[in-house]
Amino acid sequence: MNSSDENVESKQLVSDEGEAPGAIHLGCVVGSEVLKAIESDSILPGVLVHLSTALRDQYGNSIDASELKGKLVGLYFSAGWCGPCRQFTPILSKFHNDNIDDFRVVFVSMDRSEQAMLEYIRGKGFLRVDYGSRARKDLISALSVSSLPTLIVVNPEGEIVTSSGRFAINSNPERCIEEWHKGSSGVRCCKCLSSLCFGSYN
Repeated sequence: MNSSDENVESKQLVSDEGEAPGAIHLGCVVGSEVLKAIESDSILPGVLVHLSTALRDQYGNSIDASELKGKLVGLYFSAGWCGPCRQFTPILSKFHNDNIDDFRVVFVSMDRSEQAMLEYIRGKGFLRVDYGSRARKDLISALSVSSLPTLIVVNPEGEIVTSSGRFAINSNPERCIEEWHKGSSGVRCCKCLSSLCFGSYN
């Protein structure tokens, strides 16, 4: 083990006197940030686990992941070079700020540089995944994001509710949060199809 204690073996999370209730078995060597998150009860469930040690505010300050507990989370895959993203992002920003008690957007950058990301999200109010973190790459890979913008809505249990968050906000902004809590996509199909057919969809 590294003498600087940068890595801590998972077996140290269990007392020598016996296994404590709720003991965590990771079966691997974990970094100090992960151990800190475990000890502060900031490890998030399901797909949100990737955010447990890589969450930042729009200014780059580290954010305790427990801030997301009990809320719907929108994982927003987007980039400043993407035209449809630039159209939808202001809509999402307003929606996020109007519903911040129930819904938090976490920006997952697909920009070509950290500087480009910072310029793009400035003033939007989103949380974000640290650009240089493994978590950003893991989220992109784990969720198989292939088009932009993509807004994946995740419930407080870490389960994916819908990957059509963008369509829900555009077609049903007044009721989509209520429907997400119930486990449905929140998309109003008739309005969505009409917007696509007539080319007015953001």
